[in-house]
Amino acid sequence: MSTGKQVLTAEVKLVLLGESSVGKSALVTRFTTGHFHRNNATIGAAFTTKTVSWENDSVKWQVKFEIWDTAGQERYRSLAPMYYRKTDVALVVFDVTEGLTHAKANSWIEELQNYMHDTDDAESIVIKVVGNKTDLLDSPPSSGIDWIPVSAKSGSGVMELFESVAKQIPTSRFVGSDPSIPKVVNLESSRSDATGCSC
Repeated sequence: MSTGKQVLTAEVKLVLLGESSVGKSALVTRFTTGHFHRNNATIGAAFTTKTVSWENDSVKWQVKFEIWDTAGQERYRSLAPMYYRKTDVALVVFDVTEGLTHAKANSWIEELQNYMHDTDDAESIVIKVVGNKTDLLDSPPSSGIDWIPVSAKSGSGVMELFESVAKQIPTSRFVGSDPSIPKVVNLESSRSDATGCSC
């Protein structure tokens, strides 16, 4: 049954960046399936989609994430820039138990920003630094940190991460129609002319 609410949808390209074995694929799996799996190393990149939605009084908002999970291994590093084009959101992931992966997160950000600087995408991209594997810490991460704590294994913070990103997407990116207005199809415009074919 229709709620009568206006439905607005945005398609958002999201890439995950970071060193090998920080849990990027496990994070995507947890978000898209709700389950935890230990994944083999990604070769090149893996693609999947997932829609996040929420409602207010008059509007249902939907963000369809088109997710590119890139490989972190050094031998695939040169391939990463090919996935940067038209990126809306970048999650730069590190392992909270491996300080070196946190330090290297900055190099991923710099590479992404350098690429974006030469395109028209630089102004609109959202970059979040994500610390995975918080379930392995002896105590919760301290407040005031410059990264978002999550655990792909326990699920802690994962949905909240993607929902918060979805709600940061500018309203100008959403398209939709008012369900109270019937859709009208102009049959004349879809007909082929006498000598042509519409197939």
